[in-house]
Order: sequence, then structure tokens, then C-alpha cells
Amino acid sequence: MRLKSGSTFVLSNHTEILEALVGLKDVRVLAFERRGPHVSLVIEQTPDEVFCPSCHTRAHVKERPVISYVDLPVYGSAMTLSWKKHRMRCVNSACSVGSWVLGDHRIAAKNCLLTTWAATWATRQVGGGRTVSEVAKELSCDWHTVNDAVATYGGALLEADRKRLSVTSAIGLDETSFVTRVGHAHPRYATTVCDVEHHQIIEILPWRNYVDVAACVNQQPQSWKERIVYGAFDMSPAYAAVYAVALPQAAQVVDPYHVISLANRALDAVRRRVQREQLGHRGRRDDPLYRVRRVLLMGEEKLDEHAAQRLRSLLELGDPDGEVAISYRIEERLRDFYRSRDPDEARTMLRELLKHCLSRAMPPEIQKLGQTIETWFDKVCNFHVARVSNGPTEALNNLIKRIKRVGFGFRNFANYRIRVLLYAGKPNWRVLGSSVVR
Repeated sequence: MRLKSGSTFVLSNHTEILEALVGLKDVRVLAFERRGPHVSLVIEQTPDEVFCPSCHTRAHVKERPVISYVDLPVYGSAMTLSWKKHRMRCVNSACSVGSWVLGDHRIAAKNCLLTTWAATWATRQVGGGRTVSEVAKELSCDWHTVNDAVATYGGALLEADRKRLSVTSAIGLDETSFVTRVGHAHPRYATTVCDVEHHQIIEILPWRNYVDVAACVNQQPQSWKERIVYGAFDMSPAYAAVYAVALPQAAQVVDPYHVISLANRALDAVRRRVQREQLGHRGRRDDPLYRVRRVLLMGEEKLDEHAAQRLRSLLELGDPDGEVAISYRIEERLRDFYRSRDPDEARTMLRELLKHCLSRAMPPEIQKLGQTIETWFDKVCNFHVARVSNGPTEALNNLIKRIKRVGFGFRNFANYRIRVLLYAGKPNWRVLGSSVVR
């Protein structure tokens, strides 16, 4: 290469520099310029004969516009790739095509201001949990340039990576808050569709109502729907209806955590009611039932001898009628139900427990618990057949919360969905390199 006007170089060995900096065939490097911390590379295509896409007449070059793209930094310096494009025109006066610009997806996608290799790199970085602002600062460009590239290339990756949708036989549905609407105190909710078998997010839906979620699930390929054997959820009537309508062959499984949590809330409600009836006020520091409130919510197997003796003593002092003690035994029996490994034995155990809960002698809070278990009886017992839960969905919702914290909240659902699926959807990143984004 030889020096030309200041720090601009006209490249004499095109092939060598092309392989080093661009690595594309049919592309010619015109100039390399470095001004202070910024580096610029000018290229053009060398196309063969171009024909009109409509009438197939040989087209002529109308003009040569130069479009600048942000490229990956070179040795720590910001890099700009200037692409001298070809705007072609059809010489056939009867043709209505007019003019068009030649593109090359190897260099950059249409309407994207990052080069292909910079855009794929940025997508990987943001998909790994980095903020868009950090990546934009490293590329010396603005936030919107990087975000648009991530949306374009991330969307192409998720669309091409269909294998991740076809490997599961068990899914889970759960809700998570999305954004707070301007002028409203209530948050907006989205639905997470999770592969609970392989612990990855399949899709994020911008609703949680039955009609929209069921319609979206029903639009999936028939082969995918037939493969789903189990559907986990958290006793939501809306999600139960989704499974019943869109995936009727799937056995519905109520998540064990929510059943135990429901029992814990019933137990705590009994404790607080007995506290008010015995002492006429809410729990205070020295009240027996208030002192034992946390121990009551622990599994009996986790208590040592000292803690078990303390529990018995405080219940004798603050629970003369034994309502709290009975509720505690009900909750522990429900834990035993989940520890059972025999489906038939567990079903018999739950049926006996349900009979006790619905007895008129039981506290009203426990009767209400029994009514709820009776409503979801078969779906609760299905856990012992499926051995799947909605726990992975709950865990992945924590990853979603991390993305929301990193992004300081989202108002655009499309951006939110792309970021979440790239981070927690476990996409096959090798597909990104082979995806064609035009």
C-alpha cells in the first residue's frame, strides 16, 4: 500500500487486506483511513451482470451511494465500514420496477447500521446479560443502533433455532409482571411458557388471560402439541383452561410448592385468629403463638429436639383448644404426601387427609383448604405420576427479573421478549453464525 494525503492509504494488495479485515469474496477494498482514534475502511462490491428482477433486462448503474456502518473495533480503535453500493436501474421503459440498491447480507442486513459481524457479536454480548449501553459504548455508537441490531439478529436466531421447541414433553405456565402502564397503579402481566424438562424458556406472551394464551398455544405446530404430555401450573383457572382447550391430551400437574404454600397460609391464618381470640390483640413479641410463628412454617424433619420441645410448650400455652396444633399436623401430613414415592399410596393418603380437612370439627381455614384441594384433587395427585413441577418456571422468572433490572425496566414488549429469550431461552448460538439476515 502507498500513502495518500495525510493518513489515507490506497491499498495496492487488495486480496491480502481483504482477507485480513473483511474476509469476503467479490468485495474490493478501496481505501483505509485513520484519523485520530477512528478507523475507516471503504469497500465496494464487484458484481457480475445484474438483471432486472421483473423483466430480466440487463440493468445499469444509476448511482453509487456510500453508506457507513459501525464495525468491530480494530486494536482498540473505533471502526467504520463505508460501503460504496450500487443503485441499479432498469433500462426497459415499459418496466415499472424503476431502481433498486444491491445488498449483501454478508456485509450488513437491510436497515441495520452495524456490520454483520459486529451485529452478531453485539447480539451475543447482550444475550449474555450485558446492557445495550455497555455494548454501544464499546462500539462507539448510540443505544438505538445496537438495540435495533440485537432485535434483528436475535429475532432471526430465535426463528431459525426451532430445535429448542421440539425437545420437550412437559411445559409450565406462569405469570410475571412486565411494566406499569402510565397513569395506572396496576402492573401489566405477561405469561412465561417454560420447558420444565430442560429448564429453558420457550416463549414470552404479552398476556395472561385464557383467550389470548390459549390462542397462541393453539397456533403451534400440531406435532409440537401432540408431544406435550404434562402441563404444570400454579392452580390458576386461566392456565388450567388453556391446557384443557389447547392441549387436552396433556395431564395437568399442580405445582407442589403452591399447594404447600396454601397450607402454610391456612395454618398462619388459624394461628392469627386464635391469637386474637385468646388475647384480644395481634401477636406481640412475648406472646406464645407469635414466638412460634416461624417454627410452625418449618418442616418437622428440620426441627431438632430443642426446637420440637419449644414448639410443643408454646402451643400448650397459646393454643388451649388445639386448633393450631391440628392445623400444623394437617400441613405436615400434606408434606408426607409429597414425600411418598408410590402414586397409589399417595392418592389414598391425600383422600384421607381431604376427608379430615372437610370435617365440621376442623377450623374454618382448614375446611377452606380442603375445598381447594378437593377442586384440584386429580391435578395435585398427577405430580406423583409426572414428577415434574412448575419450579423451573419460577426459577427462570428470577432470570427474567435480572434482565429487567439490567435494562432498568422495559416499556417495549418486543425488546423485552428478545432480551429474555436470548438470556434464558438457551438458544443454539451456532445458528446465529449461519443465519441469513437480509
